[in-house]
Amino acid sequence: MANAENRAMRAQEALGTHQDPAKALADLRASRQVAASALEQARQVQEARLKNAPDLAAAEAAMTRAESVLASAKDRIAQLREERAALDSRIAVVASAAVEEELALTEDQLLQAEERLARINFDIAVHQRLERALQAARDTARENYVAAVHRELVPLLRMIWPDAEPVIDADTGLITRISRRGEEEDFDVLSGGTQEQISLLVRLAFARILARDGRPAPVILDDAIVYTDDDRIEQMFDALTRQSQDLQVIVFSCRQRAFRALGGTALTIAGVEDAA
Repeated sequence: MANAENRAMRAQEALGTHQDPAKALADLRASRQVAASALEQARQVQEARLKNAPDLAAAEAAMTRAESVLASAKDRIAQLREERAALDSRIAVVASAAVEEELALTEDQLLQAEERLARINFDIAVHQRLERALQAARDTARENYVAAVHRELVPLLRMIWPDAEPVIDADTGLITRISRRGEEEDFDVLSGGTQEQISLLVRLAFARILARDGRPAPVILDDAIVYTDDDRIEQMFDALTRQSQDLQVIVFSCRQRAFRALGGTALTIAGVEDAA
């Protein structure tokens, strides 16, 4: 009861401060209405802001990443400062080592090397041009040589084989094949007698070429055409006789009977006693 009396007394004191309790109650109700309206507006604003607010977890993750990047940047800055200090030290050392004189010397050596390279390139170009010219001249000479050999050899071959046609290698100048009766035969597969006869005819053709070039040379045969039969050897004698019209042909042989039909001037070697 004492507590109730105390509360009643405080209530009376509180009511005593208001001249018009009814008006005060009405003011409080109006204030409450205004506060309720303001609270509702604030709630709407809060809801709108919550809708547009970023995700907290994402924001925390972005902040963590940014802090990590910042820490890495600080470490990199510290590292670069150390490197700059080291470079400053190296620059100071190099600057004291007369690097400008060394650079000038290096540039002079580079200039000399470039000039030497230009001379070398010029020499290379000259040699390449000379090589091309020599190659062209060699090709021309080879073609002329092959043509000359072919021109001199064909009439001699056809004295033995009427339809023969030689195939001469342009690189070696040697006969590689013989065409007879429309068929080609490699020189290596020909019989020993045929190879011997062709080789002799080639020598005669070369002798004629040398003579036409103003460099006559005798044709010396030592026991040649030993593998040739009797019929073919007379045809070879005809070829020798044909070339001997303007060439000197010397034949050594111990086969006097076989070479009796060759004609020409027969020479013998006499002993000192016989000459006396």
